[in-house]
Amino acid sequence: MRKASVRIVLQARTDSKRLYGKVLLPIAKLPLVILCSKRLKNKKIPLTVAIPKTKTDNNLYKVLKKNNLKVFRGSLNNVFKRYLGATQDMKENDIIVRATADNPFVDGLFVNSVLKIFIDYDLDFLDTHQSFNLPYGIAVQIVKLKVLKRLQKNKLSKYDKEHVVPFLCRKNINKSLNLKKLINSPNKLKDKRLTIDNFSDYFRIKKYFYNINEPTKIPWNKII
Repeated sequence: MRKASVRIVLQARTDSKRLYGKVLLPIAKLPLVILCSKRLKNKKIPLTVAIPKTKTDNNLYKVLKKNNLKVFRGSLNNVFKRYLGATQDMKENDIIVRATADNPFVDGLFVNSVLKIFIDYDLDFLDTHQSFNLPYGIAVQIVKLKVLKRLQKNKLSKYDKEHVVPFLCRKNINKSLNLKKLINSPNKLKDKRLTIDNFSDYFRIKKYFYNINEPTKIPWNKII
């Protein structure tokens, strides 16, 4: 039987409602989206950046291509459709790791640890935010492509098309499993906010990466 392929799909766009252009703001001398990409890829997992096909995102596209990243351009608001487009060459049992370009702490080591759980427990969907006790922003979602293809037959609301994950969570896929004991972080870290949603977040996160050697390789908990 063919071994399932894995692909990280990094979701990014320029037109963020709360902090316009945040994916291009510099952290550790790199645009945020490039820092996220390089950290996610640091264990050699294939990655595609999925961005909207709009004029607003043309500069983002140029930055990504300049950094030799694979890019898929699709719908602005139908992110569900964008994911299907970015994985159209994959097989039904292949595995998609969803990541977003506002969570720069997530790295390939973390992704591999979550992938191992996903594969060992033969899961169809796993949301780290829902399943583990981790700081906000240390998050990916892992799903088999066949699940996305099956769910596209549902009548999705505008909200579900844009946000994807809440719909998957509401379907209660694998929700009965208790996985919290498998990945945990010290209590002093659990209340940390490690995502970038506004300028306050940006300046705080930027300080974490200040003077960090090899910012694309260091594990998230060592940065903290």
